[in-house]
Amino acid sequence: MITAYQLPALAEQKNVSNDEMQDIIRVLAQAPLLYDDGQHIMAQDYLEGLEIVLMHDTRRAAMELYELGVKACRRFPDSLQYEQLQDVLGLQAELWQEGILTLNDWMNWLKQIGEGQRALPVYDFAAMLGELPEGYMIHDFHDELQYRLEQDVTNAWAKEERKKLYDSLGVR
Repeated sequence: MITAYQLPALAEQKNVSNDEMQDIIRVLAQAPLLYDDGQHIMAQDYLEGLEIVLMHDTRRAAMELYELGVKACRRFPDSLQYEQLQDVLGLQAELWQEGILTLNDWMNWLKQIGEGQRALPVYDFAAMLGELPEGYMIHDFHDELQYRLEQDVTNAWAKEERKKLYDSLGVR
């Protein structure tokens, strides 16, 4: 499913500055942290978190992104799942910044999460890795996989797990 979202098109046409994009994405990942669950966050809350004032088309395009974020947040009234969503959004922001996750793919992922067509990744980290610190989450798992691949680029298990993780996060 490829949707023609406004923000990726504006960015591709260079109608959104790098600073604007960085701010828009920072807020997408961080605004949900201000809430205990996703039931009260609104697209306007994201806009209010921006450090840069967005103009016309860019503002509308950011609202389209933030509305997808709101729908995704609404799907998780349970605080543990909502915390997992927050963790995933933070990881996705990193993956976007590294050029691994495209904005269009991320927006499609958000839409699918918001519509219940996709679930958050589920792991039994203790069974996979043994004893872990409390609060170990998907972002930590990604860091562990990256570390293992830095130590041994041929680590088949880490490569396969990273591929599965990336697939579950919308990376194509």
